[in-house]
Amino acid sequence: MTEQVQDQQQTQEDQYLQEAQDFFGQSMGKLKSQIQNYRSQLEEYSEQLPEGDAKAQIQEMVDSYMELEGSMDQAAQDAGVEDSMNQAAEQTQQQMQEYAQETAQQAQDTAGQAAGQAQEAAGQATEQAGEVAGQAQEAAGGAADQDQDTAGQATDQAGQAAGQAQETAGQAAQQGQEAAGQAAQQEGQQQQPNATQAAQQKAEQMGVDLSQVQGSGAEGRITVRDVIGAANQ
Repeated sequence: MTEQVQDQQQTQEDQYLQEAQDFFGQSMGKLKSQIQNYRSQLEEYSEQLPEGDAKAQIQEMVDSYMELEGSMDQAAQDAGVEDSMNQAAEQTQQQMQEYAQETAQQAQDTAGQAAGQAQEAAGQATEQAGEVAGQAQEAAGGAADQDQDTAGQATDQAGQAAGQAQETAGQAAQQGQEAAGQAAQQEGQQQQPNATQAAQQKAEQMGVDLSQVQGSGAEGRITVRDVIGAANQ
């Protein structure tokens, strides 16, 4: 019984030790993978810098990481978990790469969706701009038609006004001519002496101005006797 108990205890101790070694190796592997990534980033920074103090300081950081990796390798070797650590480091590195690829793919998908939405929005904006331009052209055409109609109406009204003005001018000219004729006729009538025809002939023969003769006939009409009388005076 004692030997069986001891064997069971030994088995449990071996199991606990193995679990602890596995945990230690996996932890060391994960930590080593992270340290390697940090060191790689620092090396990239160092490559981008010219020779100088800043690059020298970064190189010292890189050397510190390398020393830390060496110390971890030695500790894993002393604990007998070197293989477990390296395996865990590889798995962690692979997981980190897969995560980076997934993140990059998601970023590309998001960018593609954003680009598609932007193109769709641009298409809608172009379509709306075309509709607005069409409406503007239609409105411009309607305005041009209205302007033409208005111009035509104005031309017709101007023609009618000109016709009316010409007609009015013609009527005024005719009325003026009629008035002038009547005035001339009246003037002619006024200039003819109020004398008989015989008196007019006698005045011409005797050189008498009938306008200076006062008639003795009806309504002041000048007679032959009036002419002879004026001549003898």
